[in-house]
Amino acid sequence: MIMLNLRKYFLLTLIGLAPNSSYAAEDDSNELDLEIRDETVYVRDTLYVPLRGGQSTGHRILHQGLKSGTELTRLGINETSGYSKVVTESGMVGWIPSQYLVQEPSATIRLAETTTLLEKLQQDHNQTVDQLNNQSNEQIATQDELSKLSESNLGLQSELTAIKGLAADVISIDARNEELKLEQSLLNDQINVLIESNEELRDTSAQSWFIRGAGTILVGLIFGFWVARRMYLSNRHGWN
Repeated sequence: MIMLNLRKYFLLTLIGLAPNSSYAAEDDSNELDLEIRDETVYVRDTLYVPLRGGQSTGHRILHQGLKSGTELTRLGINETSGYSKVVTESGMVGWIPSQYLVQEPSATIRLAETTTLLEKLQQDHNQTVDQLNNQSNEQIATQDELSKLSESNLGLQSELTAIKGLAADVISIDARNEELKLEQSLLNDQINVLIESNEELRDTSAQSWFIRGAGTILVGLIFGFWVARRMYLSNRHGWN
């Protein structure tokens, strides 16, 4: 933008105020009525407008025809002749009837720009729709995945409940095992007591049988001694 303004200022200074010698002879008479300007204008909705070297149809044509919508820089306007001094984007300076210039782009250009804008908006809209569709598909996929995760979570909760039940059973079994171990220990103690009692009874029974045996032997000895004495005494009386 700065370079364009500098270019316009340069052209305004060197060309607008001091015309090129090749064209000066053609429009010197009308340059005095030129109203100096520096503005952007556009060729009106006509097919082609010739760019001339002066301010009349008798002057030499510099450009066969500027098509509608061509952007120009107006250096000045002559209300008397009805011509404007302009410079093209390529730097060519000439005159064109002011009635063919407007300060806004032509309807054709605006229509083309609008069409381009609409096409761009349509593309943006299509892209947005595609993105929404993709997001919708992603959302559906996410919901499906969430449903699967929910089902998996329910399965895990069921397994956890079962594990907790098994853990409770294990705890109960462990407690029962501890009770059984205690009962077994008590039974072992009772068995040991019974064994000791049996050993004591066995020793007592052995002693009783020993005493009985000794008594029997002693009675036998006494009876034998008594029988022998009787026989001795009986024999003695017989001898006498």
